[in-house]
Amino acid sequence: MLKEEEAKEKLEEILNQDEYRIYYADTRNSLQIWWDELVAWLADLLSRLFPSMENTNGTAGNILILLLGLVIIFMIVMLIFYISKYRRNQTIRKKQPFSTNEMEWSYHQHITEAKTYEEAEDYSLATRHLFLGTLLYFHEKEWLVAKIWKTNWEYYEELNKGDKGRADLFFDFALLFDRATYGKQQVLKEDYQEYRDIVMYWINASNEKR
Repeated sequence: MLKEEEAKEKLEEILNQDEYRIYYADTRNSLQIWWDELVAWLADLLSRLFPSMENTNGTAGNILILLLGLVIIFMIVMLIFYISKYRRNQTIRKKQPFSTNEMEWSYHQHITEAKTYEEAEDYSLATRHLFLGTLLYFHEKEWLVAKIWKTNWEYYEELNKGDKGRADLFFDFALLFDRATYGKQQVLKEDYQEYRDIVMYWINASNEKR
């Protein structure tokens, strides 16, 4: 009996030693503990849904890795999308399309001037006047309010409150206008005609309703 008590005391003494306690201590950091708990939760869920599944811990870990990978890819794609959109917005945010003199023209005058440059095959200047004519036409239709101090971005935001499709088309047209006006790039005939046809359709449809 004495030997058994001595053995118990000796065992307790061994268990209380730092070397033994450190060996069995949980050395995982917070992230590892969180991950293991998440894997265990998912493994338990899988075992309930699919009782015949083997190695649920390993399967749960693989599923979590796959899900995290998909989330990261989704976030990267969204980041690229927003960066691209931000850069596009910046191209028209600070540019005023009108000069004081051009503001005094009617949209009919700008459309006529656009046709003159189109016939001369100067599609960059034709684009400029077509765009300004479009703005003044939108102003007449009360889709926006044209002011000398406003930027294309502000016009886009006004249009976006009403008709998003019209606003998106204006946005793309503004980019072509910027290329011709500020970027000094030559506009191709096909690019000009695409927007000319749309603008003239709007104007002709409006005149037919009168």
